Amino acid sequence: MHRGNLMGSLSDAARTALVPVLGPTERVAVIAPAVGCTLVLTDRQLLLVRDGVSYRPRSGVQSWALDRSLGLRVGPVRHGTGRLAIEYHGHGSSVFVTQAQLDDVAALVAQARRRIYGEGRPAADEPAPEIDTHG
Repeated sequence: MHRGNLMGSLSDAARTALVPVLGPTERVAVIAPAVGCTLVLTDRQLLLVRDGVSYRPRSGVQSWALDRSLGLRVGPVRHGTGRLAIEYHGHGSSVFVTQAQLDDVAALVAQARRRIYGEGRPAADEPAPEIDTHG
């Protein structure tokens, strides 16, 4: 899990692709690298930014709202590679993860589940942490 200026840890192409899909007050909470892509968790959605996003204008960025329709399952690592299954309203996507990426992806999934089920959200009078989404 990357901390500090999270958007700064993304490639220029990924950052450029993300800026238009983020709301003006949306905050990036977690960024986790995976095989061929990067997972980005905000306070509102989970985004998958594929490597080479500039060559994939339609499929380079996928997003899912953080609600109870979102299913996230991390499978076991076999031969150095595991899988994150993302399901939303009957549609699925898979993301492959290496053993080295597994902890970051598992932390992102845990944070997403806390946000979906209402745990770990800031109190109504407590502002969300400030993270520069345009850095």
